Amino acid sequence: MKAAGHKHYRSGSYLLIGFASLLLLAALLTDPQGYMQSPLLMLGAAGFISGFFLFALSGDEGVDARLASYLSLQGISALSRIIHDHGGCGTAIFLPPDGKDGKVMQFIPMHPNRGSSQGDGAGFACHNGSFGTLNSPLAGPILEELKYDNDLVLPSEYSLLMGAIREVCEDLLLIARRVDIKKEEGLIIISLNNYILFPGCASRSEATPESCVLCPCSICSLIACMIAEGLRCEVSLNRVVLDDTKQSLTMEISYASKDGAKVVPTPEVHPGQPV
Repeated sequence: MKAAGHKHYRSGSYLLIGFASLLLLAALLTDPQGYMQSPLLMLGAAGFISGFFLFALSGDEGVDARLASYLSLQGISALSRIIHDHGGCGTAIFLPPDGKDGKVMQFIPMHPNRGSSQGDGAGFACHNGSFGTLNSPLAGPILEELKYDNDLVLPSEYSLLMGAIREVCEDLLLIARRVDIKKEEGLIIISLNNYILFPGCASRSEATPESCVLCPCSICSLIACMIAEGLRCEVSLNRVVLDDTKQSLTMEISYASKDGAKVVPTPEVHPGQPV
């Protein structure tokens, strides 16, 4: 894996933000009444958030850590509220790529008695008997950028994959001074020490703690995507613990993983109807 120049991040951020604008415009034009449920809205939001995040990393000089922490979460809280208001509940599940050229997808369970019955239902699916939406994860664009510019490879062997996660967090994105990883009771626990985005995560967790597992931020999403693609398994956030009592600000993320189950698209099914 190689470290790319900051100018590549700047170019990537412009492309992501521009592409996100087109997706949002397409969502409005194709379904003015039900655009809030359009998968294009989710993809557009993901593009905006990833673009702003890459922009924060693209400068020749360092970015203020506190400012960067809030910048990285721009739009995520609003997106989480939209998901919740439309019936999103429980824990988002990151699904491994379907085939060699596939990409990680994110399944968000939805409450069967909530949500609008309007729209064409595109993006809805069934997974393990649960009804929900199937979308590209927030970290999808960042992961592709790392593969393209930094030759990121996600090994299928656990120890090598954990080494890749450390390198991304410590050396490429520079979001943590040290990354500790351990397995405990079936969970993969990743601790980001001296985590530069701690203030923004603490603010979000204090306001809506359940949103961290329903709509993971870019960093939690990125690590989940790497695990899902590398180990070819389903991944979900079990819990997120923020610790400011030590000398270094630490975020501990616990991921649960299991073998993937089949996801069945349901293009004609709407929330509130039996699956």
